Amino acid sequence: MLPSKITIKDVAKKAGVSIATVSRFLNKSPSLKEENRRRIELAIKELNYQPSIYARRLAGGHLNTFALIIPGYEGIFYSFYAMEIMREVAAALSERGIDLHLHIFWGKDNFKTSLVDGAIIADVIDNGKQVKRLIEEDLPCIVINRKMDEKGVSYVAIDNFKGAYEATEFLIHHGHKNIMHLAGDLRVQGAKERLEGYKQALKKNGIKYRDEYVKITNFSRREVKGALEPLFGSKKDKPTAIFCCSDEIASEVLNFAEEQRLEVPRELSIIGFDDNPHCMYGDLMLTTVRQPLKTMVSKAVNILQENIQKDTPPQRVVLQPELIIRDTVSFL
Repeated sequence: MLPSKITIKDVAKKAGVSIATVSRFLNKSPSLKEENRRRIELAIKELNYQPSIYARRLAGGHLNTFALIIPGYEGIFYSFYAMEIMREVAAALSERGIDLHLHIFWGKDNFKTSLVDGAIIADVIDNGKQVKRLIEEDLPCIVINRKMDEKGVSYVAIDNFKGAYEATEFLIHHGHKNIMHLAGDLRVQGAKERLEGYKQALKKNGIKYRDEYVKITNFSRREVKGALEPLFGSKKDKPTAIFCCSDEIASEVLNFAEEQRLEVPRELSIIGFDDNPHCMYGDLMLTTVRQPLKTMVSKAVNILQENIQKDTPPQRVVLQPELIIRDTVSFL
């Protein structure tokens, strides 16, 4: 093997010890057993190993930088969720004196693990292989807003199914049966869970699921009008309520209702998802499902920092959403 290709993982394997033990050796830990010290020294000599920046990070964690990896998508810089995650991560790291390395994944896996101590991954969209690579390279990482099955990965997610179920059932309890769902990008786990929560709420309450009442918007506001016009252009079976995948989509529904001269909530009830503060102003304040984004980020940063400092086992946390009742739902 070429010297440039030798990693701390290779040294650990040849010496028959853990990566953490090699890290302690590189960090000149006095607690290291003499036998392990000799084995590591021999492995380093035989492999002609030269510690890299990445190895020094493992040894001492001196870079003091965390990455935030966000999958790129259309409208990311106009997305409440994306901008809120960036803001909250930056604030949480600043409080701890840690620098932020922002990386947006646009389909090419060119993220360098040697630049950071660990990574916060804001959901996984088409970059599952990237996450696996980070794990293989022993970079401490945590995923937010998505549950992961991979071993060694921590996550802090939100119970999207429950939030969608409760929102849909709230509409049902207000007498609505013709309930539409404007779904998000179904590559996103949260969008799929919200769709499933909507379906299960209908099923439990004896309401038939109708394909024409579900439209995929991909979280894009410009797709909302095209999704609504065919249904509201007909004279019968118009939806009396719409559960939206996000507050931004719900805001576009409110615009559509105004164009169509539909009175909200008397003629059309609307529920969003996020609790975007921009939807709290005006004549109508939006009924929505609140995601605890600040709590999610804070917990993720704490878990990642603890994992880097103490090599703790993976932690998996699911936070509960909350239905926030305001002005846009009424009884039939």
